[in-house]
Amino acid sequence: MRARFPHPQDKALVARLALWKDVAMPWRVCVCALVVGFAATAWCRSAETDDEGKNGSAFYLGGGALISDRPYIDTDWMIYPVPLSSYEGDPLSLWDMAGGYPLLAGKGWSIGPVVQPRFQGYGEEDNSTLWGMDDRNWSINAGIGASWMTKIGRFGVSGVTDMLGRHKGQELEFSYTVLFKLGGLDFIPSVGMRWKSQDLVDYYYGVRPREAMAGRPAYEGENALDPFVRLTMRHKLTGRWSLLAFAQYEWLDDEIRSSPIVDADYDASFMVGMLYSW
Repeated sequence: MRARFPHPQDKALVARLALWKDVAMPWRVCVCALVVGFAATAWCRSAETDDEGKNGSAFYLGGGALISDRPYIDTDWMIYPVPLSSYEGDPLSLWDMAGGYPLLAGKGWSIGPVVQPRFQGYGEEDNSTLWGMDDRNWSINAGIGASWMTKIGRFGVSGVTDMLGRHKGQELEFSYTVLFKLGGLDFIPSVGMRWKSQDLVDYYYGVRPREAMAGRPAYEGENALDPFVRLTMRHKLTGRWSLLAFAQYEWLDDEIRSSPIVDADYDASFMVGMLYSW
């Protein structure tokens, strides 16, 4: 499902669209500042993570909607329906937006498979800038992940590869995550880095020679390294139901920003969903 503004029919609607463009960037900057602020606060309160691992394990199943602000020139936000499922064996194992299960686990560490969707791409019909480009499609990544729980939070690493043969690339992620509670909410801030292979970057941001035209030269992407911050929040409702939300901001590497079809230096996404545990 693609989120688009309606075609303007009158001057009032045109004015509202202009106002949206004026306030969109400050609003995104505020969200980023909020995420960074929560991460800093959580660092100071990270000692609370030790007390949360006493509740035992649980399975979670649910669904939600992911809103993605794509970095391509003149493209709109996209809304994707997403299934949510996870196994929670420690207080932080659920909050990676990637389905996984710890096949091997010890005192403070775990290793297991990871499966996650990659909601990226575009169609040439999205706008005139992309006319003549082949569609770039979403995919599913899978691989293996490991985590280490410490007194100051959790350190994680994962490596995934394309399972559908679309971008044919790989991604490595290194992250640090903590947990604290405030006003009936669980706050789970994360910071980390993502390494993206040349095949992945070139598929989503490259311009093939046969796609090149005036104002859009051929471009071949290389490996990229993108830092990110993420804030996940959970509110327990009645019984076994919980409300889940997250916001993520990722700074794009020069290899991505230099693409002639990219006009942003960041990639932002937001998600809301419901979870049921047993």
